[in-house]
Amino acid sequence: MSVPDHPENVNPLNIEMSNNNQTFLQADSWILRALLLGLGIALGGSGTYALFSRSASEPRSEEPNKETEAPTMLRFSKQRQQTIGIQVSTVARQILPSYTWRSGRVALNEERIAHINPPVEGIVRQTPVRLGQTVAAGQILAVLQSRELGQVKLEAYKAKKVLQAEKELLARVKTAMENTQHLLRLLEAETPLAEIEKKLQNRPIGEWRQQLISTYAKRKQLKAQLDSQRASSGTVPGVALIQTQAELDTANATLVALMEELRFQVKNQVRQAELKLTDAQMQLEIARAKLVLFGLDRDELDHLEDLGDLEKLSELHIKAPFAGTIVEKHAVHSERVTPQFQMFVLADLSSVWINTDIFESDLQLIRNRTNSTIVFRSTTANIRQRQAEILYTGDLIDKTSRSISLIAQAPNPERDLKPGMYLEVGFQTGGDKPSIFIPIQAVLREADRAFVFVQTDAEEFWRRDISLGRTIEDQVEVIGGLQPGDRIVTKGGFILKAELFKDQMVGE
Repeated sequence: MSVPDHPENVNPLNIEMSNNNQTFLQADSWILRALLLGLGIALGGSGTYALFSRSASEPRSEEPNKETEAPTMLRFSKQRQQTIGIQVSTVARQILPSYTWRSGRVALNEERIAHINPPVEGIVRQTPVRLGQTVAAGQILAVLQSRELGQVKLEAYKAKKVLQAEKELLARVKTAMENTQHLLRLLEAETPLAEIEKKLQNRPIGEWRQQLISTYAKRKQLKAQLDSQRASSGTVPGVALIQTQAELDTANATLVALMEELRFQVKNQVRQAELKLTDAQMQLEIARAKLVLFGLDRDELDHLEDLGDLEKLSELHIKAPFAGTIVEKHAVHSERVTPQFQMFVLADLSSVWINTDIFESDLQLIRNRTNSTIVFRSTTANIRQRQAEILYTGDLIDKTSRSISLIAQAPNPERDLKPGMYLEVGFQTGGDKPSIFIPIQAVLREADRAFVFVQTDAEEFWRRDISLGRTIEDQVEVIGGLQPGDRIVTKGGFILKAELFKDQMVGE
């Protein structure tokens, strides 16, 4: 049964309760709105603030805001490309080998190391080089004073003077022999004495000259006397003719004997002079050999005739056997040294050895190799990948380390490979299949996506997302997104990226 809606029928208590409930609800509504507004300010959410700034009666939009997508194509004129330095290259498939890396170290090239000791005992007088200095071949490293060297130099000086004298003696003997043979030919031709004297004037012959001329003159006199006696028509007794004839025969025999003896003596004198010259040459060569053992070179041997300053006679120059760097220096001024004393260690650092210990488990890395090179690198020393030629792969396994030693030789023109430096040594284990590799600097990123810019014509550049594979040095493999023949930006890509995302960057 319904109650009539008349004032007289309304219960005052109900009216009061209704008013109280409405007041309570209004108070709760304002408290709730204040709490939510404070939470929105604390969170810094612009959307929450907007929510409470709206009227309660204002309808909300249920559709979320969508982000504006960035463009994927840019246009750059050729002049602008040149101004900002954009470079483009064509993508192609290539084979980049992959490597298995092991630890190694740089060592001195043991074939180009010299441990320099003095050849004889002496006192160090000069050390004109310093530790770490690069020297040329033949450069003086130290000067020693050696008594033994001085004695050997004197012997060589004496031998050279004797040799010079013997050469002069042989020349005189040969000249005398030629003159003697000329004289003998004149005598055999019965040349007048006046003509003989004229032809042989100031030409040395030797002690036989006077005897030959006297015998020849006497023979000619006897012959003329005999001819005169025979022409006297019997006025000269026969006994006188016989005596003159006998004397002439004796003179002829004496002259022939002298001529034969002279021919023999001349040849013998030449032979004796040649033997003495040979002996003098041998003595000089022996002295030279001793000096060579002291380290003297040909130039110094050729100047032995000039002793010069006697104080420098005993100086021994210790010279560099080849061009290199002084890596150790132990010579000290005024120090007495012996052949057992190591004065310097000279090393040619233009090439070094790369040593690697290959353990038993890694022997397959060097088995059945198709080339004789390895690669090495050092990230700590900023040494990019280089090649080294294998010299020795080891034959014996060390009992303690259970490894063999691999030795490779690498050029070191810049001297950036320091002996003792640790390296990574790479053994090629793959890379026979061609793949697309591009420079790492060409790859750009947005969040977790990699992309490049592809040039489609002279002035258009399109963003192209790519998938990456292996990274080998400064090249990265592209396994998706590019095809051979695509032209990609390899330099200047960051400028294109900035242009592509400039609207988003401004909005942020």
